[in-house]
Amino acid sequence: MYISVDMGGTKTRIASSEDLSTLLKVKRFYTNKNPVTQKQIISSGIKELTAEKEPAFVCFGVPGIVDRQTGSFVTLPNYKDANGKPFSVLLDERFLTNSFVENDATLGAIGEAVLGAGKGFQRVGYLTFGTGTGGALVIKNGSGSFQYISDEPGHTIIVEGGRVSPGCKHAGCFEAYTSGHSFEALFNIKPQNCSDKTVWSKYAEYINLGLSKIHMTWKCDIFIIGGSMALEYELFSEFLKAPVSIARSLTLDDAGVYGGFVLTKQILTSV
Repeated sequence: MYISVDMGGTKTRIASSEDLSTLLKVKRFYTNKNPVTQKQIISSGIKELTAEKEPAFVCFGVPGIVDRQTGSFVTLPNYKDANGKPFSVLLDERFLTNSFVENDATLGAIGEAVLGAGKGFQRVGYLTFGTGTGGALVIKNGSGSFQYISDEPGHTIIVEGGRVSPGCKHAGCFEAYTSGHSFEALFNIKPQNCSDKTVWSKYAEYINLGLSKIHMTWKCDIFIIGGSMALEYELFSEFLKAPVSIARSLTLDDAGVYGGFVLTKQILTSV
């Protein structure tokens, strides 16, 4: 049994798979802000999905930057006390033996590029707008394998000297204008409660600024929009503009766990 964990800033998903392409079972819960409690909940979830048996491999997606050479977290905005500390402060050592730890948005990009709306494209730019703003570029090779570049697109400056996002600290960054939290701060309404086209048009303007800048670096064939804000995609999609086509994520909430299994398959077949 294989396990994929997608620990987002707001929600965590744990999925099991026997073939690394279809989901057998999925467990969803709100991410606990206490790292000790979150670690315990994740461990219990894995044990539940594997019926207490040892998983063959576990792919962990975490909301931050990791250093796999040292086995530690570089930055975890939601768990600042874990910065610079080993993976084991948040992930059970029992499941780290056969595992891979990656940024959660990167796993979402991989899942969507290989199994979702990016299936027919070689260079897939995935952006997730949720608690924060993240994403990655996935480049598929002719052999069926892929590479990915995760360069924190949420830190891209789109408004010089603009507002600051708590999770980014870069004035005028993409995240400060496009994450779910930023939407509420900018427009004084929760995204799911907003039907004002004027508001959504303004929100799309900020996304367009980011798409234009990011495309200059990524040179992707398509942009895919994921994360919780993608649930409101129909309200702002008509205002989106980019040098390439734009699509909504097909795997939506499960992009990260799908990506974990896709990456696991590539890791195990390359050994």
